Amino acid sequence: MSSTPRSGSGSQAALRGLNTAALVRTLTAAGPQLQADLARVTGLSRATVSNIVGLESAAGRMRTERVLRDGRWGVRVSLVPEDWIVVGIDVGRTHLRVAGCDTARRTFGDREVALDQGHAPEDTLRLASQLLDELVADAGFERAQVRRCGLAVPASIGRDGAVVQQSVLRQWSGQDLASFASGALGIDVVVDNDANLGALAHAASAPGGNDGTLVYLKVASGIGAGIAIGSEVYRSTSGLVGELGHVRVVDGGQTCYCGSRGCLETIASTRSVVADFERAHGGHAVLDDVLAAAAQDDAVALRIVAEAGDALGRVLAVVCNLLSPDVLVLGGPLASVGKPLLDAVVASARKRALPAAIARTRFRVSEFEPRAEVLGACLLALQASGIAQGTITTK
Repeated sequence: MSSTPRSGSGSQAALRGLNTAALVRTLTAAGPQLQADLARVTGLSRATVSNIVGLESAAGRMRTERVLRDGRWGVRVSLVPEDWIVVGIDVGRTHLRVAGCDTARRTFGDREVALDQGHAPEDTLRLASQLLDELVADAGFERAQVRRCGLAVPASIGRDGAVVQQSVLRQWSGQDLASFASGALGIDVVVDNDANLGALAHAASAPGGNDGTLVYLKVASGIGAGIAIGSEVYRSTSGLVGELGHVRVVDGGQTCYCGSRGCLETIASTRSVVADFERAHGGHAVLDDVLAAAAQDDAVALRIVAEAGDALGRVLAVVCNLLSPDVLVLGGPLASVGKPLLDAVVASARKRALPAAIARTRFRVSEFEPRAEVLGACLLALQASGIAQGTITTK
């Protein structure tokens, strides 16, 4: 849109209104932006953008702050949020994480607590409700201002919000989770698979938006993938997507809880990695012990990580042949090991995939770990509340 008046375009006030609307649409769709980027995206002159931002800031509808980017200072512009918020909840096999988010997509109040294995949904959601009360109060809001909750779980979720098959959360299988959680929390709840929401968070964070295909692989107690095509997460009618953890990689291997043998999860999940480490070193261990040992160049830990990465890459090679994704992000607790895992995954995938299918795929470790899923849950709640997708700002 040009800032130069054209014949028939009306008064200066009308033109300013059109230009203001263009800035508001951009900030709504893409989240906080540098003032220079707003001029580039909207086609308005920098002077026009600066003038409108000044007027809107004085009226309390926009806010500005000086930020340093690429060694240069700039002015970041954001919309002043409305008086309601959403919350995100990420439930794992042994953790519960909650966070809040306003309508300007700024998150706040991140909290995490450990859970016992085999936790029941009623107990976990009761604890989540308590954490949300604390989070909302500490941020200066009231519970009545929470419009919606996004819930991430390591399970396949049907379009009706129900868990459609057994997962690492055995006690949650078969639940109509959307209805159950809404009743337990007293808030409208939207539910999705945690890997799907990890993909959503990373797609939304892509500079200029995600205009290609992004695959997010979460490696935790279970292994699953989420797929984002452009700004949209791919979802099937059955609710089953990205169940890479149950691809057979070893004939006659260990029995998986899904009933098959030799599944990827029996080799590369955090449970399997820790079990291998315990067998090699003796005694009880947790994932942090493996990560610490790998950081100290422990030969056993590095070998276990490399073998897990090789198995992951073997399956991801098929994904690359099928989708030829632009970006492939490794997330989940095991991704915290960083370069040793990433190098093993990339080497294995590139060795097995068609060169043309994988040539342009960029592999990276998640920059949001361990918050990707809860950030995606916040975005899901915003989308369900009518806020268009855009970049989320973390604190």
